[in-house]
Amino acid sequence: MSWFTHTWFMQGIFHPLQTPSHIILILGLAFLLGQQGYLKTLFLTPFAITAGFALNHYTLLDWNTELILLSLALICGLLLVLRLKLPAFISFVLLIFCSVILGLDSSPIMIPGLGFNSIYSWRLGAAITLILGITVLSLPAYFLNHYWNGIILRVAGSWIATSAIFVLTLMLAGR
Repeated sequence: MSWFTHTWFMQGIFHPLQTPSHIILILGLAFLLGQQGYLKTLFLTPFAITAGFALNHYTLLDWNTELILLSLALICGLLLVLRLKLPAFISFVLLIFCSVILGLDSSPIMIPGLGFNSIYSWRLGAAITLILGITVLSLPAYFLNHYWNGIILRVAGSWIATSAIFVLTLMLAGR
């Protein structure tokens, strides 16, 4: 079974599931989109993630993307708790920005002599997990929003916001 986790593709699949800031943001963004009912905008996720991969590969941006990811997760969590009816444009911009930052923060470990096939298969695996994670989690959130006045999503939003605050605190305290 060890061969299963040692391929570049499988490492890419598992990357978003092993990074706390990615998990928190994927949950927050997916639940927020499901709560708002803007599932039609999900088709833009692959393009935005690919744009983030391209920015990561072709530019030398020196951003603290972990801080940005956690701040976006905090925003998504707080918007979930408030349960405001956001305009479609704001949800659209939030989806695009979060997806680009998720793609920007995802990159394989660069080893000298690493071939392009390994890099692209890693990114393909990461993109599959990011896209499916956002899409699959937003569908149940859409249906859960109609039960008990959306309390389940609001509680999940408070957990997401709290988790983002905890990770931000621990990250900033370690400096």
